[in-house]
Amino acid sequence: MNSKRLIILCCLVALSVFSVESVLAQRGRKAVKDATWQTSVDDSKRGIVTLGIRDKWAAMGSFTASFAVTAPNKKKFSARTKTTQDDWGYIRFPKDFGGKRPAAGTYTVVFYANGVIIGRDKFTFRP
Repeated sequence: MNSKRLIILCCLVALSVFSVESVLAQRGRKAVKDATWQTSVDDSKRGIVTLGIRDKWAAMGSFTASFAVTAPNKKKFSARTKTTQDDWGYIRFPKDFGGKRPAAGTYTVVFYANGVIIGRDKFTFRP
C-alpha cells in the first residue's frame, strides 16, 4: 500500500511541476506578444544584410533575439543576439550566421523574441 501511495504522490508532484512550468511559459509568451515590436531589414549593401529587432517601449526589459533565414534553395541559417530595453538588436547576414557565402537570391527571415515568432520578412542577398 505504501509503495502505491508513493507512486501516486510522485505523479502528483510531477504534474504540479509541469503545470507551473506551463503557466510560466504561457506568461512569457504573453509578455512577448503584448510588447510592441519593430523589425528591420537593410539589404542595400552588397555582400551583407543587416537584420534588426527592437522592443519599442522596452516592455520586456531584456530579451534574446533570434533570426531564422531560409535561402531560395531551402538551406537554413540561424543566429541570435541579446539586447535590453528599447535598444535595437542587430545581426549581419551571412557574417554572423557562421555559414559559407550564400548564393544571390531572395531569402526569407523569421524574427523571434525569446523563442516567440514576432515577424517575417524577405530580403535580396547580392554577393
